[in-house]
Amino acid sequence: MTDPALRGRGQTAALARFGVEYGNVRTALRRAVAARDEHEALVLVHSLLWYWTMRDLRADALHWAESVAALGPDPFGPGAGPVVPLGEPVTARTPPLDEDQLWEARRGVRLIELLNMDHETGRWTTPEGIARLRRINEMYPPGLPQTCRLPGSFAVFAVLLIAEPGRMGQALDAHVAACRRYGYDWELGNALQLRANLLANRADLAGQAAVDAEESLRIFVRLDDAWGAAEALSSRAEARERRLEFHGAAEDFAAAIDYARRVGAQSQMALLRARYADMLIETGRLDEAEKILREVVEGEHGRGHEPMLAARIFLAMLLGRTGRLEEARAHLERLLGEFRSQTLSIFEGFTLGSLGWVENLDERYDVAFALARRAYERSLGALSLMVAPQMPSVHLMTAAWALAGLGGPGARTAAVLLGASEGLRPPGHLSPPIELENLARGTELARAALGDEAEFEAAYAEGGGLSLEEAAALLVRADAINGRAES
Repeated sequence: MTDPALRGRGQTAALARFGVEYGNVRTALRRAVAARDEHEALVLVHSLLWYWTMRDLRADALHWAESVAALGPDPFGPGAGPVVPLGEPVTARTPPLDEDQLWEARRGVRLIELLNMDHETGRWTTPEGIARLRRINEMYPPGLPQTCRLPGSFAVFAVLLIAEPGRMGQALDAHVAACRRYGYDWELGNALQLRANLLANRADLAGQAAVDAEESLRIFVRLDDAWGAAEALSSRAEARERRLEFHGAAEDFAAAIDYARRVGAQSQMALLRARYADMLIETGRLDEAEKILREVVEGEHGRGHEPMLAARIFLAMLLGRTGRLEEARAHLERLLGEFRSQTLSIFEGFTLGSLGWVENLDERYDVAFALARRAYERSLGALSLMVAPQMPSVHLMTAAWALAGLGGPGARTAAVLLGASEGLRPPGHLSPPIELENLARGTELARAALGDEAEFEAAYAEGGGLSLEEAAALLVRADAINGRAES
């Protein structure tokens, strides 16, 4: 199969060959499913996996993974075959597969389903879904040869969705260590990039993320894997962004775009361009950033889910910062309308919070407070707290600004929430300029509304001792008080 060539110097030619033959391969896959030839269908799905990933063909990956999974028993259910170490991928030989490889291939298609759910987590966040994720973790721990390779390495995402921070760190460390132990070169680059990507959004872990991303980049450059180099540069850029190194982050995103362009990775390039534009905003190049973001939103570089989401949020924030509130509001409201009920709450929470910020700018403080409260609720999910622990603090800042703007009985609560925002900020968090601007606005309004510096300082100090749950209860009480005041 052409699949191994997608990971090195033959990458561009392999992509071109896949593109030419993709219709024929899908026909072969369709026939295998129709004939219930499970072995043939499993090998075809595994062989297509990385092409689907590089071309962002999530719908195809999910459809065929589900279709082929239905041909055999549940590899994570009762009666499943044992998990044994396997040195060869299931695509190494032509069908039929032996018994161990057959069960391994079945596990693989279930993990492909998991990865390609397009941010819909409803099936996994139910008690049944969580129980299944735990079963996957128990049956398929990191450290096996096959969990270093794709799609076995996707088992890490089962740990991520359970959202237990300590366990996630252990799984990532075991994954990287196993790739080193078995001498898997490309797989080590991929494992390091994955760990860097998941750590980069945490200020306290951004340093380690940058180290991992740099080692990953060296591996992918040596292997001449342009796709991998782009992903490694993106992870290093995110780590730099978290440390407020905006110029360095912009340079990394620009270099990543060049690598993605080499392999014609439209969706990857679109997301990178959106992230690059966000860094241009932070470095004062607003017109250039706006042009790029509008191109991404209008689909000039493909219409992937992640690029469109990122570009709309970044564009809305730029519009808000430059006083174009109606258009900013329209982009954010459109995003909320497109979210499914099962979308990851972290994305919905960020959008709600951004919309609350726009309403604060427009002095529609009652609407802003309601949005900030909803955003705060979304930020308390276990996965959200693990991936973006700074967001509760950010949303409290928005809520405080809104209450201060409303004045009256909520003014003191605004000061308490500002104190809570500082107290709940994660260790090592560096506030970007927009957070500092919002804090200054909320603080100025709260001081003016209270009119008594001693009372402000007392309320602020009181907020510094609140827990996440106590802050949530305070938001509920403030909402009730405002409702009574309005009536």
